[in-house]
Amino acid sequence: MSIGDEVRFFIDAAAAGHPRWRWYAIADSAQSRQLPAALLETGGQARCLLGANQGTPLAAESPHLVPLCAPDVSSAAWQWIDLHARRGPSVTVIASLAGFDAMFLHLQKFTEIRLPDGDKMFFAFWDPAILGTVIGQSDDPTLHVRGPVFTGEQMGAIYEYIEGWWYWDRDGGRHSCAVTVKSATDIPLPLQLAQAQVDDLVEASVPDHVLYYLDLNQPLLLAGVPPPRRYGFVSSAIQDAQDIGIEGMQDMVNYVCAALVYKERMRQDAQIRNLLDAVKRGDLSFTAALNDMPE
Repeated sequence: MSIGDEVRFFIDAAAAGHPRWRWYAIADSAQSRQLPAALLETGGQARCLLGANQGTPLAAESPHLVPLCAPDVSSAAWQWIDLHARRGPSVTVIASLAGFDAMFLHLQKFTEIRLPDGDKMFFAFWDPAILGTVIGQSDDPTLHVRGPVFTGEQMGAIYEYIEGWWYWDRDGGRHSCAVTVKSATDIPLPLQLAQAQVDDLVEASVPDHVLYYLDLNQPLLLAGVPPPRRYGFVSSAIQDAQDIGIEGMQDMVNYVCAALVYKERMRQDAQIRNLLDAVKRGDLSFTAALNDMPE
């Protein structure tokens, strides 16, 4: 894909009868140290959705709302999006009729969700994998949890000021969210989630957590897998681990490590298969199975 292809897509979208759309990026500094600065036009502003002041440690690990000019291949901000958005989960793009202040206040209202026990937690809708899971993006094959997780009313509340929303999945594929239903009535905030919804959101983040632990503790094991394939490999291995009853994060990480070491042998080696079958039956712990794995 050549430079400008992504920008031209947005130009086509903007030109199709929507000249009044305003354009924004949600830029995640935790995913790229170049953000939000790389998207700032002359005299532009960026505002941390978590309320942190620029230059603080929290702001350096937080999502920011950044206004964009109308899509333009000569814009440095759009060129950055064109080059980097598909390489990592660092940015999503929003079109809206609302001004910057109104859009900021609207999105900030959804940075927290309420759990069934009344506690609150951050809701990382700026993460493409979470966004895709929440809405059940049907054309995204990389989603670890297919979704949709949110109800139509909950998504309608989020979509209130939004005309278009685009994200890039973990393999670099671009997706357009179907912004169709917008809430006509007020809904209590923070959004109240049922336990099943919370469980799905937690599960959706598991591949990234496992990748983080592997990159931190076993980077050499990952070296043999090209970066664009790592998320898919880990997600598939986690599914296999869950199929035999593995649930704990440490066992999950160890299973993925074993899959990286043994590769095709995890499915083909009779001794390994017998050990994993024993784990599935509950006759053997996964730790014990690992100790008996062949060399």
